[in-house]
Amino acid sequence: MTMLRRPWLLAGSFCSQASQRVSLAHIQRLLFSGSTRLSQNSMPSRLADLKGFLRVSEEVTDALATNKPVVALESTIYTHGALGNDLELENVVRSHGGVPAVVGILESTPTVGLLPEEVARLVEGSPRKASRRDIAYLVGMGMAGNKINGGTTIAATMVLARLAGIRVFGTGGLGGVHRGGHESFDISADLTELGRTRMAVISSGCKGFLDIPRTLEYLETQGVFVSAFADGRTGPVDFPAFWERDTDIKSPFTVYDEEQAAAIILAQERLGIESGLLFANPIPEKFAMDSNQIKAAIKQAVEESKEKEGAFGSENTPFILRRIRELTDGKSVLANKVLVRANVERATKVAVALSRLVAGESVPSNKSVKQQTVFQPLENKSIPGGESPRGADITSQADVLVAGSVAVDLNCDYVGEDSLEHPAPHLHTSNPAHTGQSIGGVGRNVALAAQRVMQHSKVRLCSMIGSDLAGSTVLSSLEASGMDTSSIRQLDHENHPSSRTAQYVAVNDANKNLVLGMADMGIFTAHSFPGYWNSTVRASKPKWLVVDGNWADRDIRNWAQAGKQHHAHVAFEPVSKEKSTRLFCSEKSLESLGVFPNPSVDLAAPNQYELAAMHAAAQRYEYFDHPRWWDVIDAFGMRGARDRFVKLTSVSMTDAGIPQQAIRLLPYIPTIITKMGSNGALLTMVLGKDDPRLLEPAYEKFILSRCLNNHPDVGGVYMRLFPAVEQVEDIVSVNGVGDTFLGVLIAGLAQGGKVEKLIDVAQKGATLTLRSPQSVSEDLDMLKTIMPPTKSIDAIEDDDPVLSPGQDESEFSGDEETNSQTRQPKIIDKDSDEEELERFVLGDTANFRENLFRDESQDDYTDRRYDDAANKEENETGTGLEDVDDADLFTFDIGGADRRGDNDLVIAPVTQAQEVTETDIPAWEDTDDERLTISLANATQLRKLRISEAEDTVSGTEYTRRLRQQYLRLNPLPQWAREAQEPPAKRRRRSSATASDSDISDYEVNEEDDGEASALPLDKFLRDASNLNDTKSQRKKRLRPEVIDIQRSRDIPDTHREAVTSLAFHPEYPVLLSSSTSSILHLHHIAPTAHPTPNPLLTSVQVKHVPVRRAEFLYPTGDKIFFAGRRRYIHSWDLATGTIQKTNKIQAHRLEQRTWERFKLSPDGQYLALIASTRKGGGIINILNANTMHWVAAARLDSRGGIADFSWWKNGHGLTMLGKGGQVGEWSMASRRFLAIWNDEGSNGGTVMALGGHNGSVLLGGDRWIAIGSNSGVTNIYDREALILPSSDEELKIRERPEPTRRLMQLTTPVTVLTFSPDGQLLAFASKHKKDALRLAHLPSCTVYRNWPTEQTPLGRISDVAFGRKSDLLAVGNDAGKIRLWEIRS
Repeated sequence: MTMLRRPWLLAGSFCSQASQRVSLAHIQRLLFSGSTRLSQNSMPSRLADLKGFLRVSEEVTDALATNKPVVALESTIYTHGALGNDLELENVVRSHGGVPAVVGILESTPTVGLLPEEVARLVEGSPRKASRRDIAYLVGMGMAGNKINGGTTIAATMVLARLAGIRVFGTGGLGGVHRGGHESFDISADLTELGRTRMAVISSGCKGFLDIPRTLEYLETQGVFVSAFADGRTGPVDFPAFWERDTDIKSPFTVYDEEQAAAIILAQERLGIESGLLFANPIPEKFAMDSNQIKAAIKQAVEESKEKEGAFGSENTPFILRRIRELTDGKSVLANKVLVRANVERATKVAVALSRLVAGESVPSNKSVKQQTVFQPLENKSIPGGESPRGADITSQADVLVAGSVAVDLNCDYVGEDSLEHPAPHLHTSNPAHTGQSIGGVGRNVALAAQRVMQHSKVRLCSMIGSDLAGSTVLSSLEASGMDTSSIRQLDHENHPSSRTAQYVAVNDANKNLVLGMADMGIFTAHSFPGYWNSTVRASKPKWLVVDGNWADRDIRNWAQAGKQHHAHVAFEPVSKEKSTRLFCSEKSLESLGVFPNPSVDLAAPNQYELAAMHAAAQRYEYFDHPRWWDVIDAFGMRGARDRFVKLTSVSMTDAGIPQQAIRLLPYIPTIITKMGSNGALLTMVLGKDDPRLLEPAYEKFILSRCLNNHPDVGGVYMRLFPAVEQVEDIVSVNGVGDTFLGVLIAGLAQGGKVEKLIDVAQKGATLTLRSPQSVSEDLDMLKTIMPPTKSIDAIEDDDPVLSPGQDESEFSGDEETNSQTRQPKIIDKDSDEEELERFVLGDTANFRENLFRDESQDDYTDRRYDDAANKEENETGTGLEDVDDADLFTFDIGGADRRGDNDLVIAPVTQAQEVTETDIPAWEDTDDERLTISLANATQLRKLRISEAEDTVSGTEYTRRLRQQYLRLNPLPQWAREAQEPPAKRRRRSSATASDSDISDYEVNEEDDGEASALPLDKFLRDASNLNDTKSQRKKRLRPEVIDIQRSRDIPDTHREAVTSLAFHPEYPVLLSSSTSSILHLHHIAPTAHPTPNPLLTSVQVKHVPVRRAEFLYPTGDKIFFAGRRRYIHSWDLATGTIQKTNKIQAHRLEQRTWERFKLSPDGQYLALIASTRKGGGIINILNANTMHWVAAARLDSRGGIADFSWWKNGHGLTMLGKGGQVGEWSMASRRFLAIWNDEGSNGGTVMALGGHNGSVLLGGDRWIAIGSNSGVTNIYDREALILPSSDEELKIRERPEPTRRLMQLTTPVTVLTFSPDGQLLAFASKHKKDALRLAHLPSCTVYRNWPTEQTPLGRISDVAFGRKSDLLAVGNDAGKIRLWEIRS
C-alpha cells in the first residue's frame, strides 16, 4: 500500500504505556533528523489504476483532495444489522464537522461514499455480507454479468476505505476470538485485517460475548496498536466490552483525547507502519448495561449457540446478538444504538483533529502529561507548517483587508491574418498570438486597485504562494508596487507538496475579449488555516474585508465569520460562474449563511452570468426555503413587480431574470451590484427602516418597493441601472477590469462614501484598466481627487461635497443627515372633527376589522409575545411561530353576525357611495377640500385607503370619498335600504345545446319561490346546515362524450391577492374552500342568485406568515379543515368549535419533515399522509392518524428524484404513489407494504397523478381509473381493472409495464393539475406553465371535449381545479387569484 504524502506537525500529545512516557516531539525530531526519507507515491495515481473497480463519490473525493475530515462507515450495520434505519450516522458525522463515507458494494461495484438513496438500494437488493475474501468474488461476478450487492463488514470496509485514502473509521463493536476459539479457530477476519491494513478504527472494544484476553493477545501478535479512551477515568483503564465500560481487563495503552489519537495516527503513517490502530471508546456511562444482567444473557446465548445447528461461522455472531436482544427485552439494542453513535462522533472528532495536524495547525492536547523538555527553534513556533513568514508586522490596522488569490497571469491575444473578419481564434489548432506575463489574481487586483485610489488609508492582502520561482516573482512584484505582504504565506514543498503558486492563462480574441481562461488555483482549496486567518482579521481591524471565490466553500464561510466577529463589512467577489456558487454551497457541515439584518456578506459584485449561477446554487441548496428569507422577501412587497423592473432596468434584462435574481438573493447579500459590461451596472440594495433615502424626492424614482408590513428592519428596496460612463473602443486588455471596479468601490466605501455615488467612479476605474496592459491600471491615482471625503462623486464631473459636515462614516451606506421635512409634500393638519371621523370609521389599532381588511403583509410585528417567541424558537424550527398562541396567528371574519360588543367579525359587500344628484351641494361638503393634501402613506391607519402601494397623497375631496367608502364597508346599508335602492330582478335561465363562455347562466328561480339565499354566519351555518342543502333533484346525470353542455356561472366575488393554491368543495354543503400564498383562507357559499353578492363569503381566515399552499376538508363530514404552507408545521381548524390545533413535528421523524405543504387526507377521515422532505431511499411518505396526529407508518418508494405525487384509494385502505422516475407503487395500510410496483408507460418525469371513478377492483381500493401526468405534457389514463393479472393464488399480481387505455396529448407543458369529478365521468387536466391550458376528458370513453374551453374562455394560468360534490360545478383558480365557476349540465 502506498503512503499518503501529507505535511505533519506534531503537538505535545502523548500516550501512556504503563509507567513509560514517550515524547512525541522527540519522535518528530528522530523521524525527520535522518538523511533518508520514506519513498511515497501519490494516492491519485493509485486511484487512477483502480478506475472501474472502485468508485469514490464526488463529495468524498473533494474532501480528501482538500484535507477535509472524512470518516468511513460500514454498510452491514444497515444491511444486516438489527438497529433500524434511524441511526442517522451520516448526520452525526456532518454535525461534528466531518464528511461521511458509507462503504459498500453496489451492483458489484465497490463504492466509498454511498448516497442515502444508494444505501436504500443496497438494503433492498438482497445484499450479501461481504468481508475481505468476498470482495473479488462480488466484483468478478459483476464483470461476468451477474451484479450483486454486498454490505461490507469491518474488514472489507477497512480495505476499501484504505484504497480511497481514508484514515479514520467509526463502527460499533469489533469482531474477535470467540470463546473456545483456541479449539474451533473461530477468529474474526477483523483482527487479521487490522494486522495488515493501516486504518484507525474507533469502536467500543470488541463484542462482549467474545474472549477478550485472547482477542487482545491476537491483536498484539498482529502488531496492532490497541488503546482505550480514558473518557474521564484516570490511571490505567479497562478495555471496554461493547455494552460494558469496565471488564477488569486493562487496556494496553490509554489516550486522553482526540488530539492525542490524531497524533498517533499521523505518526504511524509517517513511519510507514502498515498495521492498523484500534481505539476503544467506552459506552457512555449512563447507557451502560448492568454487568450481572448482560453477563447472564451472554452466557445463556453462547451456550445455546453451541447446541443449535447452523449457528457456526458467519451465522454465530448474528445468532448470539439476536438471543441477547431477546433475553434483555431489547435493552441491548438501545445500548447498541447509543454506543454506535458515540463511536462515530468520537471518530469524527479524531478525523477533525487529524485534518488540522495535516494542515499544519498546532492542535494542543487537553491532557497534561509529563514530557521531556525538547528545544524548538523560535521560528518554527511563529508560523506552523514550515511556511516562511512574510513580515513581522501583522498587528497594524488596515482599512481594507483583501483575502484572495495572487497569481501569475499569462495573456494570449489572437493576431491572426483574418482577425478583422474573424476575431476569434481557431479551435483545434495553433494560433498566432501576442503573449504577455504579469502578476494578477483577483485578490491582488482588488487590493492594488483599492490602494491606488485611497489617499491615506491602508490596504492589506492576505494570500498564499508556493516556494517556487513563480512565488518569488509574485513577492518581488507586490513589494515593488508598495503593497503590504505581511499576510502573504509562502508554503514550502516539503510540508505542503501541492503548494504550487497559482497561475492563470487568458486566451483573448483580436478585440481583447476573453475567449477562454484556465486557472490553476489549487493552492487555495487544498490548504486551510482558519485560525491564522481569524488572527489576521483580528489584528488588522479592517472596515471592509473582501473575500474572493477562489477559496474552498468552507473557507469562504470561515473568512466571512471572522470578518463579522471583528465588526468588518464583508464583500464577496464571485471570480467566475463556477466559483461564484461556493458562497451558496451545501450547508450540511457549515454555519448557516446570515440573513438581513445580520447577513454574513454585505456586498457582492457579480456579472450577470455569475449572478445567475449564484441564484441557481441558492435554489438548488434550498436557501430560498429558509423562514428568515421569507420574512425579508415578504417585507419587500414584490407582488406584480414586472412593470417596475422594466421601468427601472429594461425589457431584455427583465426577461433574462436579472433583477428578479438579484431580489431573491438580496436577503443574504443586502447590496448587489451586477456588472453588465457595456450596459453599465445594476445596483440593488435593501434600505433600512429609517434610511433617509426613503423620504428624499431625488431617490423616489429608484425606490422599487417599500415595506408595508411593519418589518422591524426593512424599509424598502433600491434599484438603479447606472449606464456605462463611456464606450471604450481602444481596448488593450480585459483582464482585471471587474477586479478594478470592486477595488475602487471598496476604497470609496472604506472612506465613508455612498455606494450609489461610487458606482460611476468604479466604472471610470474599470475603463482605465481596459486601456492598460496591466491587470490594474497605473493611472488609477487620478481618481484620488474625486474620492471621498475631498470631492464629490455624485458624478465624475461634479465638484459638490460628497459628505455633509459631521456625517458618520462608520456605515458603508453613508446615511447622511438630511432635512427630509423640507422635501415632503405640504400636509395640512387635521381638525378635531376630521380626527373624530377617522376614529369612528377606522377604529383603533386593536380593532379586528382593521386587521381583516388591511394588506396581508401588514402583520402586527410589534406584538411582544410574537417577538419573544420568534427569537426563542428561530434556530430550532426556522419560523419562530411554533409557540405563539393561535389567537395571535389568525384573523377571522364571519359574515352576517350580530354587531354587538367586541366580537363583531363581520365582512360585508362593499357598497359604492351613492352619487349626489341634487343640484344643491350637501352641507357636509367643503369647497376647500380640493385644495387640501392628505398623506395616506405616513399614517398607519390610512394606508388601507390607498389603491396601490406607490400611492401617497390625495386631495381632500378624494380623501373624504374614500373615508365614506370605508365606512360603508364596515357598516353596510340595512336590508330595507338595500331593497329600496336595488330590488332584485328575476332572471330566466338560458339553455343551450352547446357551451357559451360569453353568457352567464344562473340557477333557475321558481315563480312561487320568492326566498333568496344570503350569506349565513359560520356558527349558524354549522348549527342550521339544512338551509344550505340543495333541494334540487338528486338524479344522477349522464354526460355524453365529445360535446359538453357547460355554462359559465357567477364568479367568486373575492379575489385572492396571490395565486390560488388549492380549491375544495365541502362534502355535504354547497361551500367552497380556497387558499392562496397570501396567507388567506376563504369559505364561500355557492349561491349564484344570492343578493346583493352572488356566492357570498361565509368567513375568512388570515394566517400570519404562513403562505398556505394546501387546504382540505376532513372527510366524510367536513367538520375540520387542515391547511399548511412551506413551514415546519400544519394546522387543523375545527369548524364547529372554532379551535385551531397546530402540529409542529412528527415524533422521531422530524428531520424528514421540513415542510408540511404536500399532504392529503384519506377519504375515510382516518389518516393524513404527506411527502417527506428527505429523498432517502428514493422518497418517503409519512402517514399520521388524522385525529391524534401521531405517526402510524412510512411508505418508501425507490424512485430516482423522490416522490412526485400520491393519491388515497377511495376506501382509504391504501394509497398509490408516483415516483419522478415513473414508478407507481400500490401501498396497503393493512399490510403496511407495497402490494405491487409498476411503471408508467413512456414516462418522461412524473409530475402529478389522480384516482377516480367507481366499481374498480376492491383489491386496489375501488377506484376505476388512474391518470398520470408527465413533464412532457402527456397524460396517461389506465383502467385499474386491466392492471391486474389473473392469478390462482391469493397474491395480487400487476403488469409491470401496462399499456395505457388512452394517452391525452393536448397539453405541451408539464401537467400540474389532475382532478376526477366525484361521479367519475370527467377528468380535468391542466398546466400552470401556459395560459388557458385546461382540458376536460369524458369517461369511460377517454375522449377530450372539443367544444370547451374555447379561445374566449377566461381561464388564465391554471393553479387548481375542483369539481362540486355532485359533479355539477367546476371551479377553476388561476395565478391572478381569481376563482371562476362553470355549471355542468346533463
